Amino acid sequence: MAESDGAGAEEGEEISLLTEELIHLTLKESLVTPDDKPTLICTAWTNKRFNPESFKAQVKSIWKTKKKFVIKVVGQNLFLISFDSEEDLELIMEGRPWLFRKSLILFERLCSAIEREKIQLISSPFWLKIGSCSPEFDKKDLSHEIGSTFRGLIRSKINGDICRLNINMDV
Repeated sequence: MAESDGAGAEEGEEISLLTEELIHLTLKESLVTPDDKPTLICTAWTNKRFNPESFKAQVKSIWKTKKKFVIKVVGQNLFLISFDSEEDLELIMEGRPWLFRKSLILFERLCSAIEREKIQLISSPFWLKIGSCSPEFDKKDLSHEIGSTFRGLIRSKINGDICRLNINMDV
């Protein structure tokens, strides 16, 4: 019988970690560095555990791009997405919000290396529709006020009495 090393494993036994655990252990205080290509840093806004391969498969099936993109797991629920085309990255950014299993996908453009603990994916753009406004309201002032209530106004579209605002909302 082999002797125990005091940690519960017997001599000669191997300990194996799940890929997610290994990534978490090896990258806890490391830098996340973008490729030379246009890159996004991304997470699914959920507390539920999921298989990163299912995330990658779903994203690849819903994002219709002209050229290839590669998704790398860089931490627990943290992905680096590199695009062969700047145009494709812009298309994905413009199409937000995106969902994975009814959870919001949050992402930002990554232009330089960043420490994992400093990554803050906390906002996403949403469209708001404001119905008929009284004639005494200046629609541009109203849209600016509403946008400043959130994390900023990205774009507004005014068509007659109807205002549509694309705002950046803190999740």
